[in-house]
Amino acid sequence: MVIAELFYNVKEIMNKKFIKIKANESINDALNKMIEANKDEVLLVDQAGILIGVFTKKDIAKIKKNKNVSFEEKVIKYVNRNVVTIDMNASARAARNLMIENGIGRLPVIENNVIRGIITSNNIRDTFYLKLDEMFDLQNNIIDNLHEAVCICSDVGIVNYWNKSAEQLYGVKAEKIIGKHIDYYFPNALIIKTLKDGKRRDNIENEPVRGKFVILSTVPIYNGAGKLVAVVSTDRDVTEVTRLANQLETERKKVKLLELAYKREIAANYNFSSVVGKNKKIIEAIAMSQKVAQSSASILITGESGTGKEVFAKAIHEASGRTGNFVAVNCSAIPEQLIESEVFGYVEGAFTGAIRRGKIGKFELANNGTLFLDEIGDMPLEMQVKFLRVLQDGIVYRLGSEKGVITDTRIIAATNRNLNDLIKEKKFRDDLYYRFAVVQIELPPLRERKEDIKELADLFINQIAKKENIDINSIDERIYPLLFKCKWEGNIRELKNVIQRMIVLSNEGEITLDTLPEYILNNGEVKKEVPLEGKDNEVLEQDQNKYDLVKILQRVEKSTIVEVLLSVGGNKQKAAKILNLKRSTLYYKLNQYGLLEK
Repeated sequence: MVIAELFYNVKEIMNKKFIKIKANESINDALNKMIEANKDEVLLVDQAGILIGVFTKKDIAKIKKNKNVSFEEKVIKYVNRNVVTIDMNASARAARNLMIENGIGRLPVIENNVIRGIITSNNIRDTFYLKLDEMFDLQNNIIDNLHEAVCICSDVGIVNYWNKSAEQLYGVKAEKIIGKHIDYYFPNALIIKTLKDGKRRDNIENEPVRGKFVILSTVPIYNGAGKLVAVVSTDRDVTEVTRLANQLETERKKVKLLELAYKREIAANYNFSSVVGKNKKIIEAIAMSQKVAQSSASILITGESGTGKEVFAKAIHEASGRTGNFVAVNCSAIPEQLIESEVFGYVEGAFTGAIRRGKIGKFELANNGTLFLDEIGDMPLEMQVKFLRVLQDGIVYRLGSEKGVITDTRIIAATNRNLNDLIKEKKFRDDLYYRFAVVQIELPPLRERKEDIKELADLFINQIAKKENIDINSIDERIYPLLFKCKWEGNIRELKNVIQRMIVLSNEGEITLDTLPEYILNNGEVKKEVPLEGKDNEVLEQDQNKYDLVKILQRVEKSTIVEVLLSVGGNKQKAAKILNLKRSTLYYKLNQYGLLEK
């Protein structure tokens, strides 16, 4: 953004089409103007064009709740006069920062207190990409017109850039050398040494080809992870060595621009590298996540269990630039009586069994970072009220304390339930829903993105094989069609679990059909496991009391839970419903029997 800021300011990109309203007009007039112009706001101005205030659709929604207010009343009584504005000569970067600081998506633009237009975050984004293209065109023109011969090679020595001065110096056209290894034309090139050892070389005498002596420099380019990704060389004839210092300074600036641009691109993609797929909905979800990552807006991620909601939440946090921690809370896994103390913390003596000196809550742990609230549809109503208060004023009160703690915590919520239905059933507060769902991202189930199954399976095979330290040499290709036909009610989580099973059951690095679970081999039909019989079992029965009711009940309970989980593809919400258990009780039992995912 620093580079683009040099090219444009607010007045160049602002929207001059905005809706004005006068002080003597009614609320109804304002509403009609917004509807006709498809706008979310109208600007109240006086006769001189000076901005008085802003009236939005949100203001109308508030008014509708107050039955004592008539839509024929003057709109001036209800406008927001505390409006953040920006001067039309300010930079686009200043406008962006002002919107982020105030949590808004648009700014009225003024000149001498007179309203001139509106600038939105979309204006800034769209213009930035146009200016970025112009910047790279300008940069290429500059490099081509430098007197130095410039060559840029990839990390394996393939020539990616060869400017006009290089063509003149060495008599090799760009179309001949680009795409070839540098040693094809220059076997003694100094750039090859820099590719091998990653060391920078400045003002070195060299003879790249016989009879051509030059003074050259080679500069290694590293990405944010410290990996060598390119090497740039700049060559000058020895006869012009007196001009070398000034030209190298220009070259260093050019290299810095390339490095910064590359780091920005890698940073944008790296954060979402764990999300793979060609499905349109997934691509749209990634684009939306990247767009809102650096804002302070609360985000609601919806989708079935196992669709990757936490993966998206972590990626958004990594891309946000926030310096604090990513802290996850599963609202359905914590018993109702403990969730408040876990989220908000408590002071010493707050309740029986409280730890001495108290305990910091998840909200404070996520200060300057992100608090990920999973399964918010299972949040008790009492907790919803307390969350609403914290989201409104940003102050957390530990259990048993009246002293507030100010936090700057970004909220990302997730659910696999339909919150609109819960609102109708009075099980979820609509005002809290609107707080959470400033931006809503919906993730599709795996059955709706089957074109991604092979790519996901291959990704998990590589990840899990590395983690388990198992070398996989071959995969039976008949496995992929079976994976494609599966219903995947447990979505990506179920697929990952199946891949893990296949890897740990593989023999000598070969993944075969018999490593697949039987319900996939039988088109998703679950078969109960038959208990083993024989001498080993007889010996086992003799070693323990086979009439111990406690152990018998535990075995039955555990096997029943496993069977139900398999039948619903690992979906814990459906399993809890079939088993007639609360979600929190099911999580407790999964943990008790060692069945909870680590």
